[in-house]
Amino acid sequence: MTPPQTVRVGDVTVTIDGGDLRDIRWQGHEAIRRIYPVFQDRNWTNRLFTIVGTELTESDGAIDFTAHGTGSFDAEPLEWTVAARITDRAVSYRFHAHTRAPFWRNRLGMCVLHPMLAAGSAVVVEHTDGTTTNAHLPTEISAHQPFVDMRYITHELPGGGHARVRFDGEVFEMEDHRNWTDASFKTYCTPISLPFPVEVVPGQDIDQEIVVDFDAGPQPSAPASSIADDVVEIRRTGEVTDIPRLGLSWVPDSPPITDADITALASLRLDHLRVAVSVPDSTVPDSTGPDSTGPDTAASAHLVEAASIADRIGARLRIASVSRAPEELVAFAELPVDVIGAIDCWYVFSEQDKVTPDDWASRAREALGERYSDVALGGGTDLYFTELNREPPDPSMFDVLNFSMNPQVHAFDTRTLIQNAMTQSVVAANAPRLTRATPVSVSPISLRPRFNPNATEPDLDVSNTPLPSNVDARQMTYVAAHWTAMSIKYLAQAGSIAHATYFEAVGWKGIIESAAGSSDPANFPSTPGQRFPMWDVFAGLARMTRAHTAQSSAPEEADALIVDDGAKERALVVNWSEEPRVVRIDDNPPTTIPPTAMVILDLAHTN
Repeated sequence: MTPPQTVRVGDVTVTIDGGDLRDIRWQGHEAIRRIYPVFQDRNWTNRLFTIVGTELTESDGAIDFTAHGTGSFDAEPLEWTVAARITDRAVSYRFHAHTRAPFWRNRLGMCVLHPMLAAGSAVVVEHTDGTTTNAHLPTEISAHQPFVDMRYITHELPGGGHARVRFDGEVFEMEDHRNWTDASFKTYCTPISLPFPVEVVPGQDIDQEIVVDFDAGPQPSAPASSIADDVVEIRRTGEVTDIPRLGLSWVPDSPPITDADITALASLRLDHLRVAVSVPDSTVPDSTGPDSTGPDTAASAHLVEAASIADRIGARLRIASVSRAPEELVAFAELPVDVIGAIDCWYVFSEQDKVTPDDWASRAREALGERYSDVALGGGTDLYFTELNREPPDPSMFDVLNFSMNPQVHAFDTRTLIQNAMTQSVVAANAPRLTRATPVSVSPISLRPRFNPNATEPDLDVSNTPLPSNVDARQMTYVAAHWTAMSIKYLAQAGSIAHATYFEAVGWKGIIESAAGSSDPANFPSTPGQRFPMWDVFAGLARMTRAHTAQSSAPEEADALIVDDGAKERALVVNWSEEPRVVRIDDNPPTTIPPTAMVILDLAHTN
């Protein structure tokens, strides 16, 4: 694929990336984050478009870009063309598609992303019936669509300018993408209220267009200059928060943890090991027949082994159970006393509800019994923040409230991962609005979605890559290490997250490869026992307790997590780019960070 190319016409700057337009700027300010077509199949899985050819021409003060290709998976018979035109006052993007054979879709058409930093901006929305709404892009994360039936949306830009977006060819509405840690507000076509899936058939052309017009404010600013040769400045704001207590996951199908793994993991001084168990149906008490509440041997044995591992690495256990009813937890009421003593928290999640029902709290405590009186009871969701936002629990019912997280719910490219790391500070700041004084945990955190909670036909929900859909080849690269460091930085900023569980301990979804090595060496070429680069993040944070809020002048190029242990300060500095970057933290001497590297610096202690 052709690498991204940034073009400029007058005060308009656009990056062409594949068939998409990104980072659309007016007078140096980001106005639109991305314009692109999307295909989501009947399981709401995003399927990539195949690009066959592109062309870029310049004439008469304008740049014209075209691309054409096909769909993939179910939409393989789809043939599409995009045509974009960039002038000194506007950007237009037209998507035209037709299919050679029928297929089913949940969504097919254009999307527009407004940048997260536009939150709070005044907007004017013109609806399809001609009425208008004067409002603001949400500051708090909106649980539901802020705007529907959209024909135009105009929003203000820094400096007093405006960007006006027109939507043609479909009915559009907006959702707050920050619910899933995407750094944007997404306007998409085909309202979610309409039935789906829908069959796309030959003869049914799709023809949509997005047009963005700009006008200057009273004090137009000069376009932002390139930072390629500049020093990236990282400045602390003076705010200091506690680092969330960090842990790793261990699930029933994880590779074995060897003695060598345990010795290594102990050096990281982790807070906890998160262990997942599924409670079998057979443990439901039957009042009309013989008692069937005997312990499930496999699940109980898993917890006994987990307690031993946690003890040897110096961590506590956090158990996450999924069941049909909280009464099923009686299966674990008689675990050995040393196992129960190792448990810090027991999360109760429902097999049929996205958020733990409030009445499960008392029922779970009764099922587990008095022997668990010192164990915190967790609720919330094993899914995303959006579930808490849409179905807020009663915070007084649980000791801990949880949501999980990954940066790839909607897009998979590395630039999106970088941007989405920053959104975690917004999510963390929003969490106390729902949880009040109840502590919050984010667990588990994975690089890829662990499963698809929206799949209607899971057997057809195959991976987009040669690897399983919950495995990312970048797990063993600097990308995952950098993202982990930045995730910890931005989660810590709000000071609201008590615990954060990252990845699995061992295996290709972990921080160290198993002793047996990769399950697919061709597509995940790790070596047995290999420590992935993210290992260095956890090693660098061992004994560190506090995080310093800091702002980077170019966070998509270089950024830093600054921490201390009360006696010494340390910075984990990441260079996302493939070129060296000179970074200066506060008034410390500048440091050159090699391409795609992380450097750990010791800083002079300030307080």
